[in-house]
Amino acid sequence: MADLYFNHLCRKAGRTDIEAGSAGIFAWDGSPISRQAAAVMEKFGIDCSGFRATRFTPELARECDLLVGMTASHKAAMAEIAPSETGKIRLLMGEGVPDPFGGNVEHYLAVFESMKPALDELFRSLTDSVS
Repeated sequence: MADLYFNHLCRKAGRTDIEAGSAGIFAWDGSPISRQAAAVMEKFGIDCSGFRATRFTPELARECDLLVGMTASHKAAMAEIAPSETGKIRLLMGEGVPDPFGGNVEHYLAVFESMKPALDELFRSLTDSVS
């Protein structure tokens, strides 16, 4: 949901020079978005029909300017998988984002709403620095 929302902000602002991607530590390549996450994105007018899961790899990490983890364990796993890229890794929120996996739509919505301000701030900070 984070990458879909962030890219939605970029499109609204006409920022084609900034793009977010999503890669999971335990993702199954090619898996579609969960129906719960899709319902939340639809509520915010964000199309997620083309979303497919991607696994985090060292090659993918090298292609990125910034790597944003949702939890401290994700951050640690990214550093282990791509140790040469640790300088690019940060957490979205200091306390981490709870994993909504297995929850209902309301749980996914609560998680999205908890991370939305941090995504808005990340967008502002990146667009200010790239302007």
